Amino acid sequence: MTRNRITKQIAVAAGLLALSFAPGISRAQSSSQPPAQDQSQAAPAVPAQHEGRMHGAIKGLNLTDEQKAQMKKIHESTKAQLDAVNKDESLTPDQKEAKIHQLRHGARTQMVKLLTPEQQQQMRANVRALRASRREKQQQPPPQTQPQG
Repeated sequence: MTRNRITKQIAVAAGLLALSFAPGISRAQSSSQPPAQDQSQAAPAVPAQHEGRMHGAIKGLNLTDEQKAQMKKIHESTKAQLDAVNKDESLTPDQKEAKIHQLRHGARTQMVKLLTPEQQQQMRANVRALRASRREKQQQPPPQTQPQG
């Protein structure tokens, strides 16, 4: 029972890990872009101000240079595969979504395997903190603006 819960937490944390490495990937599948626009003209996957900065679930994990290099390799490989799926016109939107989900899940699994047990524990704590922060933000009423005049 506990093992399933831990496995689920690791999977969720790994998802956040993968998403933190690929903020532009979700934009690539957006249907709001006009079809004539080339995918290469889309915003870069990692804006310059985010390069070299650790986010959310992986913050404070003290990754080794080797772990960083392996995660970058996984990320680049996954991004290339996601780009190929997004450009594949023979797939239906549902098939693309399923394939993208499969690719991201595989990347998360590979990335979590690179972490030590201590890093996995820290990542789970980070995920819990992120969730608590999101819940707190959702429960707060939106700020009221006062009319200027």
